[in-house]
Amino acid sequence: MVPISGRLPDDLYAWLSTYPVEGAATVSDKVRVAVTHLKRTYEGDSNYLGALNMYRDLGRTTRQQIAAVEQAEYAHSDVLAALMEHLPALIATLNAAQVNSIESARALESQLVRRTMQLTETLLRQGITQRAAAFDGDVIHQNVARVCELARLISQPTPPAITAITATTAQGVDHG
Repeated sequence: MVPISGRLPDDLYAWLSTYPVEGAATVSDKVRVAVTHLKRTYEGDSNYLGALNMYRDLGRTTRQQIAAVEQAEYAHSDVLAALMEHLPALIATLNAAQVNSIESARALESQLVRRTMQLTETLLRQGITQRAAAFDGDVIHQNVARVCELARLISQPTPPAITAITATTAQGVDHG
């Protein structure tokens, strides 16, 4: 290891010295962990589970705050729970990706779309009932209309917009 020296403002040092970091007892240990996280964030981490743990850890404070609100208010949000589960997994997949060919780009794309569709399905299930299991029971219904419209269009044999574009192009009209 290489010793380094640096100066921190008093408030940052006070925060760092009291902030709990798993596997780090001293301020020096915490700085090493922070620099390691920074490096992994910018350079990527080919280890998906390591990246997932890092991103889950970054959201730890928010998860703890939500747990406290849930306990105090006797409430729970399946919507937030799903988001907190899927979003770190999505960013960890991106961070762990080693894209060096069209095949690996396709594989990444497939993983991200699959996970995003799983999240979409989970959120759409919350729209089945009048009120979602969320802090705001109307949050799904307030935001789902365009997704439902797109789903209806996609499920048609030939979406109307494509039919109109094809018919217009066949007539020789150029919109470009």
